[in-house]
Amino acid sequence: MPYFYNKNIERSLEWVLKKIEKSIYKVVDQLKITAWVTPEPVPFDQRMTGIKKELSIGDKWGNLWDCAWFHFTGVVPQSAVGRNVVLLIDISGEACVVDSNGCPIQGLTTVTSTFDYSLGFPGKRVVPLFKKAQGGEVVDIWADAGCNDLFGVLKDDGVIKEAYIAVCNETMRELYYDFEVLYELMQHISQDKARYHSIAWALMEACKVLRNFTEEEAKEARAILAPELSKEGGHPSLTISAVGHAHIDLAWLWPIRETIRKGARTFSTALALMERYPDYVFGASQPRLYQWMKEYYPSLYQKIKEQVFKGRWEPQGGMWVEADTNITGGESLIRQILYGKRFFKKDPLVT
Repeated sequence: MPYFYNKNIERSLEWVLKKIEKSIYKVVDQLKITAWVTPEPVPFDQRMTGIKKELSIGDKWGNLWDCAWFHFTGVVPQSAVGRNVVLLIDISGEACVVDSNGCPIQGLTTVTSTFDYSLGFPGKRVVPLFKKAQGGEVVDIWADAGCNDLFGVLKDDGVIKEAYIAVCNETMRELYYDFEVLYELMQHISQDKARYHSIAWALMEACKVLRNFTEEEAKEARAILAPELSKEGGHPSLTISAVGHAHIDLAWLWPIRETIRKGARTFSTALALMERYPDYVFGASQPRLYQWMKEYYPSLYQKIKEQVFKGRWEPQGGMWVEADTNITGGESLIRQILYGKRFFKKDPLVT
């Protein structure tokens, strides 16, 4: 394999990666949107007590800190028969999809949230629906929403950007992550290293087969990249493991009531990932947050307990609320640890 470097290579690879991303989902229909807007959150059994709004994509639904229960409805078209059907939802805010009993099952976040995009995209807009659709299935989804992004900022003036039924090309989705991992690794390797050039060569070869970005082309491109992905680095006895974690500031840039809902969104998303990935392990700290889940979302709390007993959810840390220790007094820190350890010791979550 020849060594080469062209300043346009990385630019070309970036373009192809974006093209792959756009080929993952294909919109097949639009959802009907109804929302009941309130100034403060209301529970599931009062979800239709706010100001009722019939909305469409492009409509503004709220101002900063407004809340709403969204009802998304539709029917899976016959064109999606046999395909992996998902929903694409972006309300320029945060939302929590719930089941028929009001139990949180997945968090959603606008893709334009304030974030360091060099770390990847923060948005969660995809709701899995039917792995193999029959056509004609009724879509009936409720979501508890807040008109704010991840960091308590109003984004895109509270306008609904997406509410679609779409089909997911799973092979193209897998190719996206294969390509992204190698592309990012290549960018962290010096250009005078053989490893840089072997990755660049494989990525460029994969690009050559992506003419129409079809599923067959995606399979061929993945096969080209597989040898590079299978390579291991470092000492052969080195084992690296990772545990998922979500740090939540309980009172920072949002009201306390939003912290509670953020907890439900975060924890329900972690549980959803556990269902999708059997090896995934998650950990969360701060007993105060667990106590809120126990009070406000008891069915979600029960699901968390089940995963704790299975060893897949780690109740971490010791403080009731994780403290900023810059100016905190010793007595306060000890009390935080006392309350935190007392909760983990006495609550059925871990006993």
